[in-house]
Amino acid sequence: MRASIRARLLAAFLIVAITAAAGLSFYFLKELEGFALRKLEERLHTQARMLASVASTTYLNGAAEFSATDARKLQVTIADATPYAASRLRVLDADGVAIADSTPGDAGDLYGDRSEVRRALAGEYGAATRMTEEGRVALYVAVPILSNGDVRGVAYASSTTFSIMTLLRDYRLRMALVVALFAAFTLFMTELLSRWLSRPLQDLSVTAKAFAAGDHSVRAHPGGSSETRALAEAFNAMGDEVQRVVTELKEEERRKSRFVSDVSHELRTPLTAIRGGAETLLDGDVPEADARQFLETIIRESDRLTRLANDLLTLQRIEGATGELPLGRIDLRAAADRAIGALAPLTDARGVQVTAEGEAPTVLGDVDRIQQVIANLIDNASRMTGAGGHVRVLLSRDGDHAVLAVLDEGPGIPPEALPHLFERFYRAQISRDRSTGGAGLGLAIVKAIVTAHAGSIEAANRPEGGSAFTLRLPVIGD
Repeated sequence: MRASIRARLLAAFLIVAITAAAGLSFYFLKELEGFALRKLEERLHTQARMLASVASTTYLNGAAEFSATDARKLQVTIADATPYAASRLRVLDADGVAIADSTPGDAGDLYGDRSEVRRALAGEYGAATRMTEEGRVALYVAVPILSNGDVRGVAYASSTTFSIMTLLRDYRLRMALVVALFAAFTLFMTELLSRWLSRPLQDLSVTAKAFAAGDHSVRAHPGGSSETRALAEAFNAMGDEVQRVVTELKEEERRKSRFVSDVSHELRTPLTAIRGGAETLLDGDVPEADARQFLETIIRESDRLTRLANDLLTLQRIEGATGELPLGRIDLRAAADRAIGALAPLTDARGVQVTAEGEAPTVLGDVDRIQQVIANLIDNASRMTGAGGHVRVLLSRDGDHAVLAVLDEGPGIPPEALPHLFERFYRAQISRDRSTGGAGLGLAIVKAIVTAHAGSIEAANRPEGGSAFTLRLPVIGD
């Protein structure tokens, strides 16, 4: 099982903290050891120089070498100084042999093979460090004893100090306790820090799981570092987009389901009439007048099915188009006059006068589709107006839009019907539309054409009576 991000953070911070603490501890211990050695070397150097000066001026006194008497006196002097020097002091002759030593019984030992002694016998300052058997660091300082400019011997001083290993060994229990306390404190602080850092991610994880389970309304609460806030904001933006898409898909599915239901409903009536007439004629013994009536019904309902199929194909072509329309400059006044002329036989038969007034700016679009919109609106208005009425087509400009309004003198539109006029298969007056063979797709087609032209259309009741359908299309730039 893969570790959680909190566990990973906990392990990472703990490793980093302990590694850093160990590294710093080692660094400072090394610095402490180096400082102690430097101070010790300064002290030993001072002692060795003083011993060299005493040996040169007091005992050599111009002689070429130390005599046996000088060696005994030096031994006494060194032995007297040892309690105060806190170091081991030796005087070596020109061959590197100890003639006096603060450690009793070691006089006569040979030190000429040591590097610091060789340097001192060569007239230079010599120093070296070595590890003792106890694991401590021993520092040795050698200073030449001069007489008349010649090296007559060596003042040799040494002492031991602690090393890191010695310090750790001597304070093993204390160090173990300190390390344990530090590890516990680090673990506690790391746990708090990892919880603080991982909490926004855990909250985001819970939100994401709920979102994946189908609750598209959940959103993350941005918090924590800038990266986690950016992640939460990106998740929320994605959630908004997904919710919008899902809502649109559900709405589209609802529209499709309603469309199928509406189409089925519209097909049922003419098909029932056709089947009933055909079955009656098939039974035979039908009077000629009745047979003719049944045949007329079959023809009328067949025409109605044809119109419904054509309207559905038209709506599908408009709504299923890729947005590529045969664009051209459209003179709305000319399009309105052509639509009025084309419908003149129909409107004259209904006893309705139709006129166009005003001018509108040129727009861009499919002239045939726009003329279809105007004709559909005039046809509906003339039906609503009735004999002796007047339908007016008014053209004007409103800002960046060309406006075309079709006004009738009919009874108006029921308020509850206004929001639904442009929906498929919706009828404000079902009996009238069915009697004329309408399927309730005319205004849906109008809406689809206008939307494809980046325009808008709305319906309203006029205060003086009748209704008004107002079309707005973008004007071509000057």
